[in-house]
Amino acid sequence: MYPCILSTVVNDLVGTAGVLAAIHVSPEGLVLGASPGVDRDEADHWAAVMAALNAVSNRGTEIISRHNAESSPWGHSLIEDRSGRTLIRVGAADGSMLAVVCAKTDHLGEIAFRLVQLADDEFAPTEAA
Repeated sequence: MYPCILSTVVNDLVGTAGVLAAIHVSPEGLVLGASPGVDRDEADHWAAVMAALNAVSNRGTEIISRHNAESSPWGHSLIEDRSGRTLIRVGAADGSMLAVVCAKTDHLGEIAFRLVQLADDEFAPTEAA
């Protein structure tokens, strides 16, 4: 159902300056893949958090859509802790989610842009035959 490029995508993201770990989560909140060093329990915890953030983002985009006819049907989230590490979650058109944890970096905009590009390019919904 999902493209078989996940390990390449996740490993490529972790190779980006400042990215510590990455994960891909299905619309149902199931782990589709995680970067090396993220064990199964941690990946499952991430997936639960991503599913909750997705629910909040979806409600937020509904509010935005009422005020902007051109808004995106899926949302993105950014959470920063007190030490400057950041979690970036990007919703994809197929309903799945990509997320990364970044060290304190000046490249957050570039990383977020790359995530959005990946979500748009690699995880577009497939049409049923």
